[in-house]
Amino acid sequence: MRRAETYIRTTELGLALASTYMTAVTLLKTSLYMKFKPLLLALLSRGENILGWLRIDLAYFDLSILILAMALSLLFWRRGDEAGFGRLFSLNMLMFFPSVIDFSMFNWINLILPYDPAPSLPLLRVFGVGLLLQVTYIALMNTVRFRGVREELVGRGAKVEDVDDVSKGQMAYLALLMTGTVAVVTSIYYATPMVKGLLVLETEGLPYPHVVIGIVCSILIAMATVIYLRGHETKAGYEPEDQIPEETEAVGS
Repeated sequence: MRRAETYIRTTELGLALASTYMTAVTLLKTSLYMKFKPLLLALLSRGENILGWLRIDLAYFDLSILILAMALSLLFWRRGDEAGFGRLFSLNMLMFFPSVIDFSMFNWINLILPYDPAPSLPLLRVFGVGLLLQVTYIALMNTVRFRGVREELVGRGAKVEDVDDVSKGQMAYLALLMTGTVAVVTSIYYATPMVKGLLVLETEGLPYPHVVIGIVCSILIAMATVIYLRGHETKAGYEPEDQIPEETEAVGS
């Protein structure tokens, strides 16, 4: 029994550390981080600050961020519950966000703080890190439930061998689910440019003003119809309490 639990927890640890390391390394190579890094270093190097108190060389600032991220990932993994893994996923997504912004066609951060969004990482690598985050989240959320099922079965008096068999089946299902997720997301990633190109070719000859006006009018007509029908149903089902039908009054008299 301990061996199965150790296997599950080791899998969780490997996924947690791998995802955090990859997102942290990706963060250090984003243009948004390179923009804020000098400002942050200038702020931390003034007077008595935490970096001076810890005697950390500013040249190792990137390494300090990487170590801090890995330490937080390890702490969240030690909790071993959904809240801890949720915080781990939030941490990874926060570090992954600047790399997404680098490739975004609507960089709203650039509207607030102008900078040159020049990605230094290939798009395929950023996609791979994002896919790793998705797979890690699916795996960790499921392994938490698997461990809960184990505790419940043991509490009900199930045999250890049977519980281990259940855990093996669950882990096999999880591996299949992760493989399917990778296959589907990768297919969408490679199919999207081709579908986009086909749609562009098909819509080049369409009269855009007529299409837009037609869609807007259709939506307005549908909304008006729904509002009218709901209003009609409300009036049909409403009957004032202070009005008594004439037939009821006649029977009562």
